[in-house]
Amino acid sequence: MNLPMRCVVVKPSSEAAAQIDLLKQLLIESLPSFTDSRFSIHVKAGIIEVESSDEVEVAETVSRFSGVAYAALAERVNSEFDEVLQAIVRAGKKGIFENERFTVMVEATQNLNFEPKDLESLAISTLVGEVSDRGAKPDEKKPNKVVYALLTKEDAYIFTHRYLGFGGSPCGSLGECLILVEPTVKALVGGWLTQRAGFDAKYLIINYPSSPKKLYHSFEVFTLLRRCVPKKRVQVIYVDAAKNHKAGDVGLGYSWFEFTAALAIKAAVEVGVGAVSLPFTLSSSSLKKVVEKVCREGVYLLPPTSFLTNGELLAYADKIGLQLMLPLDSVEGMLNVLDTSGRPISDLDAAVKDALSRASKIEVEKGLLDAHEIVDTLP
Repeated sequence: MNLPMRCVVVKPSSEAAAQIDLLKQLLIESLPSFTDSRFSIHVKAGIIEVESSDEVEVAETVSRFSGVAYAALAERVNSEFDEVLQAIVRAGKKGIFENERFTVMVEATQNLNFEPKDLESLAISTLVGEVSDRGAKPDEKKPNKVVYALLTKEDAYIFTHRYLGFGGSPCGSLGECLILVEPTVKALVGGWLTQRAGFDAKYLIINYPSSPKKLYHSFEVFTLLRRCVPKKRVQVIYVDAAKNHKAGDVGLGYSWFEFTAALAIKAAVEVGVGAVSLPFTLSSSSLKKVVEKVCREGVYLLPPTSFLTNGELLAYADKIGLQLMLPLDSVEGMLNVLDTSGRPISDLDAAVKDALSRASKIEVEKGLLDAHEIVDTLP
């Protein structure tokens, strides 16, 4: 009989199930950027098992990555019927409290020599006898506590709490994408949805000429996106639009949407990325030229938040962990880009080229970042 062992069990999302080896490799490469604890990772019949010196930190970290349905701190035992039953009852006796409603859920990733429902039924009836003196009762519809068992042919993982993941596909499974990061709810949610879809992201952050505080907020958005990316390092392209740029009068220069969208498309071309995620509504009249530019440059344009309501945007932002008060969307102001003599550059392509000539590429390795620290070290 195998002795019970504590570990983290990771259940891939339905989209990631066929790419479990990719997900495993991403975890191996990225976890050192998020935790100092030692770990080993194994794929076992449709699940990923992580042994670590800090299971809590690993489970919390992994659950944020795209491609994960959930991560859980589990007790691993042999998958023999009686041994799993004992482990479920043991977990229930320890975790079910006074007057709670409870149930048992058993899931198998492979065919076993018994039916999971039979194990569920017997475990519930056994637990009734063990915890009824606490006033606890079984309730399959609205339980306060659930004892889970995830089974393969060789092992069973027993747990009472799951760190629910965001689902989606593993990072990089859809190729690369440049995400335009702005200090808005729409930019945060759009970037997160792009990552969740399976894109391996690079990030473009632009310093506003009119409000230095917005730069800090942009990096706050970036830190929330970074903590959801299972990569050892990510790249930020930083453009200081506060230098040689100024807010323009109506009718002069370019709209902020038009300039930043054109800048993002050209930056994507320069770094060899074939898709761009923009946090704008593409019906804006100022973006007509941008759509033409997309066709000319051969870049695929992603507007991931176009069909979301304001309520849905805020719900996603809360789920991602936003605590700042940010506007839903950018305000479409005007911008002038100045040449070295201080005169406005009238051609948009020339203005974008000028801005990108002063761009900085920053390699970010830390997984959990502080926005103040990043801003203080900007060139």
